[in-house]
Amino acid sequence: MQPAPTDVDPAWAPPSGPPVTANRKTIPSSLLYGTILLALVLFIVGVWAFGGFKRRTDLFKTAPPGTLFTTGPYEFRFTEATAQHKKDFGQTPYWEVVVIGEGRTTGKESISPLTTGESTTMFASKDDVSQEVEVPQSVTMGRSRGFDRHRFTPGLPLTPYSVVFKYKDTYRPGPTIRFAAFDLVYGKHYIASEEEGWHNGTYARQFYLPVRVLPEAMY
Repeated sequence: MQPAPTDVDPAWAPPSGPPVTANRKTIPSSLLYGTILLALVLFIVGVWAFGGFKRRTDLFKTAPPGTLFTTGPYEFRFTEATAQHKKDFGQTPYWEVVVIGEGRTTGKESISPLTTGESTTMFASKDDVSQEVEVPQSVTMGRSRGFDRHRFTPGLPLTPYSVVFKYKDTYRPGPTIRFAAFDLVYGKHYIASEEEGWHNGTYARQFYLPVRVLPEAMY
C-alpha cells in the first residue's frame, strides 16, 4: 500500500541538501572535553594578555616580588628577571627573559612542575608595553647548569629555580615584567579518565618583577 499524501519519507531531504543517513559521526567525549578545557585556559590567558581581568581581582592576585607562596605541591618565591638580547641557532635575534627565584616540593614524591604547552603550563609572562604574552621555553633548577635537573626532591629546602621565556626581537625591556603563576588543584582532568593529578585552576598570582638587562650575546 502506498503512503498517504500527508506521510513524509524519513529519508527525504530537500534537493539542495545531502541525503539523510542514520550513521552520524560522533566526537569522543574525552576529545570534546579536552578541546573545551584548552579553549578555557587559552581564553583565560588571552583575556589576561589584553587586560580584561583588571577588575577581576579575585582571579589574578597581585603580590610583591619575593613573596613566598604555595601552589599545589610546590612552594615558590620569585624576586627578579633578567633580559638579554641573543640570536638563536638560525641567527634570528630575540630576547631571552629569565624569571629568577627558588622553589621546592612540599609533598612526599619527586615531582616536576608543568611548564610546557599553552594549555598546561603553570607559568606565563607578559610585557605590558607590547602586550606580548609568552609561555616558558625551559626551566633551570639548581646552582650549576652542569647539573640541571627538573624534578624537586622531597625534604629539601628551597633551591634556585628559574623560568626562561623567549620574546620577539621587537621587545624592549622595561622596568618590570609581569609574571603569573597559576594555583594548582588536584582532581580529574578529563571526563573520560578516572586518573587524578595536579592541573591549573581558575586563580593565579601575578608579580611585577624588576628587570635587569644583561650584555648582548649576539654570537
